[in-house]
Amino acid sequence: MGQTNNHYTFGTSDLAAERLGLLAKAYETPSRAFLSEWRRAVVEHAIDLGCGLGYTTELVHSVVQPRRMTGLDASEKLLGQAARRLPAQLSIDWICHDVTTGPFPCAPADFFFCRFLVTHLHDAAGALQAWATAAQPGALLLIQETAQLESDDAVIRRYYNMVGRLQAAYGQALHIGQKLDRCLDGTGWSNRSSTCRTIDQPAAVMARLHAMNIRTWSRDAQAATLFSAAEIATVQSELDRIASGERSVGPVRNTLREIVASIP
Repeated sequence: MGQTNNHYTFGTSDLAAERLGLLAKAYETPSRAFLSEWRRAVVEHAIDLGCGLGYTTELVHSVVQPRRMTGLDASEKLLGQAARRLPAQLSIDWICHDVTTGPFPCAPADFFFCRFLVTHLHDAAGALQAWATAAQPGALLLIQETAQLESDDAVIRRYYNMVGRLQAAYGQALHIGQKLDRCLDGTGWSNRSSTCRTIDQPAAVMARLHAMNIRTWSRDAQAATLFSAAEIATVQSELDRIASGERSVGPVRNTLREIVASIP
């Protein structure tokens, strides 16, 4: 059930798990605001798509307060960590399943959430169709994805160019938020809202996240064909310097695309 045809560039190692914790902390505020804006009075069943370590699952559970909560992910390792990390009293169901493939091994849901998931999928429209088959009539789907990452620093920009090229080699898109609206066409979802939320993240925080990423994907076979070992080492070293505060850099501007779709 846990196998997937999608390539998760940032891996499921202990380092990747630590990165997910930092990522959750960095983006908790905008995600909480987004969920709060669209929460309903009553949600019977909420599914966190690509839940990983359960940080977003915990957030949805807290803000939306569904009567039933399911975290869905293709990694048994991450799901096991999520179950151990969160108290059993929350009564969250952790299910190992490829989120791009229907039917889901759980009851239909009336609320779905995903953050930074679609960027890792090679067939976004196909995934959205699968999610529609798991949705009750009137269900809401909330998606947060990056539309733009901007920095005045040449090294950070170089990193974004590298990771964008690597993702493109797997049929993915770093800035998937720029075309997410079009992905909804013909999937069964009706686009109710599409807005952008721009936030400034401290360069040290982003550089630390990116340095963790590059330590993971630098061992990727595709990365070895795209970049030299020297290039990877140079960018990694400079990211470490920014993360440690040795080199001061202005904030990274992240424009988030926030999509709200529904099932008619």
